[in-house]
Parts: sequence; C-alpha cells; structure tokens
Amino acid sequence: MAKVSGINKVAVIGAGLMGFGIGVDFARAGYEVWLYNTRDETSQLAMKRARGAFDRMVEGELLAVSEANAGYARLHPTTNMEQAAQGANYVVESVKESLAMKREVFKELDRICPTPTLLTTNTSSLTTTSIANDNVQHPERCCVAHYFQPPHFLPLVEIVGGEKTSKESIDRTYEILSRMGKKPVIIPVELPSHAGNRLQDALAREIWHLVDNKVCTPEMIDTIIMYGFGRRMANTGYFIRQDLIGLDLPYFRVKAKGGEPWGPFREHVERGELGMKSGKGFYDWPDHGEAKQRQQEMELIRFLKRDLEESKG
Repeated sequence: MAKVSGINKVAVIGAGLMGFGIGVDFARAGYEVWLYNTRDETSQLAMKRARGAFDRMVEGELLAVSEANAGYARLHPTTNMEQAAQGANYVVESVKESLAMKREVFKELDRICPTPTLLTTNTSSLTTTSIANDNVQHPERCCVAHYFQPPHFLPLVEIVGGEKTSKESIDRTYEILSRMGKKPVIIPVELPSHAGNRLQDALAREIWHLVDNKVCTPEMIDTIIMYGFGRRMANTGYFIRQDLIGLDLPYFRVKAKGGEPWGPFREHVERGELGMKSGKGFYDWPDHGEAKQRQQEMELIRFLKRDLEESKG
C-alpha cells in the first residue's frame, strides 16, 4: 500500500455501515481521515466499529498491533461537515441512498472544497450525472467510487464518471485506489446500480423465483452458493472459468439444442481459440492455464480442509 502524492487529508461524509469501513481503508493506507456524522452517537459508533475492524485485522495477522493502533489514530470523528471536508484532497460521500440527500451533500461539498479536490460518491444505485451535473459548479471532479460491503475487506471499487466528469478525475481516483491495494474497475457507461449490483440483482431474481416456487429453501440456496459455484468463482470469475472448461463446450451445447451460440463464444471457437487447452480464449494462456488451475485447486483444498475441521467441531 502506498499514499499518492498530493493527497493528505481524506473526508468520509456519512460514516455509517459502509462509511466507517471506507475510512478504515484510507487510514490503514496512511491517510489522515475525517469521519463525518450528524450526531455524536453515530460518530462514536463509527469509531467503535473502526476499532473492531482494526482489531480483527490484527487477529487475522493482516496488521501488527502497532500498525492497527497507528491506523486507528489517523481517524478523526466530527459532526461538523465543514471541519471534515475543508482542506480535504479526496472526499467520499456515503450518506443514505437518497438522491435528494446526496444532491444536497454534493452542493455543500462543492462550496466547501477547492476545485482540485476529488468528490466521489459511494452510491450503489444512482449515477454521477443525476447527483452532480446540474447541482454543482464543478461536476468535472465528481464520480462514483462504489465499494462493496465490507469495504475494508473487499478490494473491488467501481469507478463511474458522469456526463461532465473529466478523464483526469477518473484517472486520479483510479490511481489513489489502486495504490492503496484496491481493485478498481473503471466502468465507461453510466447505468443504475452500475455493474456489480446488476449481476447480484440478476442472481437474486432467480433465487426469489426458486424460493417462491418451493424449489429451494433459503438454507438450500445458501448451501448451493457457498459450497458450489461461489467457491470457484472467487478464483475464476465467469470468463476465466469459461476458458478453463473450454469455449467449445457452451458453443456445441447451444448448437445441440438448435440455438445460436453467443457471439463472442462463436467468434473465439471459429478462430480455434478454445480457452486454456488451446492457449488462448478470452485471455491468453501461454502455460495452457496450468498455474491458474493449480491456484484454484489449492484454494479449493483449503476450503475442504476447513469443512473437515468444522465437521469435527
């Protein structure tokens, strides 16, 4: 993890369920972080949660005690938005998922913060354009930086600009996040709920269908995900998995049913790019995927060992 030059103070506006963890992330990376909440009680709760997060990192041997204590000391709770945001070089808004509230906060941040300051929103469903375009004087410095719960343990952050967001703001946000160990993805098109939540929502719709039609119980659904495809997806995602099993498999499976394969599958297969076994698919595999397959198998073995330990307990 490394700090980016010129970023000295970070402000998190709304240090609730997500915001406190975002603050922990920046403090762990070495930044001085101001956590803003509207009430003293919520500020104290944010600090209590932050202390717990740092303690858990020590327990998991991610940080030494001294590192955790230093990170916690870089968190500064406040109920004064001006104090939190004034002089900040990077701001994360993480208030309630309300367009009216987020627009109000951004208007205030635009007034408080000088123009070089980056203003980001952790919105899970709204767009930069709807929040900032006609609401602030400098929309070019505004963008979505959407985390996933828990933000201090999950690396992914979706970066999405608006109609007036500058390329420099997107690139700077990407640099800040990637240097602190996150896995940011720049999404070039604004969509409600971005990409990650749309994928989760698609799965949720099928889950609800299966439960409503008495095909599965909630416990069955969780077992299927946790002990099946959920495990392998952690290492292969979707397209790496397709390369691993071979792109000709879904291609001919659809053909056998009289259908037309998805365009990218068809194009790769017809060029002889079948995935790991041919050395190329959606990705290049100079070792025919041996390293990736070994990594996945070792990770699955680790899960199996945990299963055995739990069964003994």
